[in-house]
Amino acid sequence: MFYELRQYEAPPGRMPVMIQRFAEVTTRLFERHGFHPVGYWTEDVGTPHRLVYMLAWETWEKREASWAAFYADPEWPQSLETYGHTVERITNSILKPLPFSPLP
Repeated sequence: MFYELRQYEAPPGRMPVMIQRFAEVTTRLFERHGFHPVGYWTEDVGTPHRLVYMLAWETWEKREASWAAFYADPEWPQSLETYGHTVERITNSILKPLPFSPLP
């Protein structure tokens, strides 16, 4: 198992809309396409316009297939049109737990 840590920075004033898009569309698409979210967060200290989330993956093949299905889903581009520009910068990290990590 490995983890994907993604950080999305919103343009000024667009953080509430980005959170709304995640709550109303993105999380549903993740469920539809076999994603396993660990959690979603905003920062109290750090970058105030950043949404952070983590996904758990069993294999690279499952990750690739799920992301491909997500981007091919017709609801995804529709949501981008509906909510407009909500993401200015994305940072993505793939994390491998160390043997002594308390994560499963």
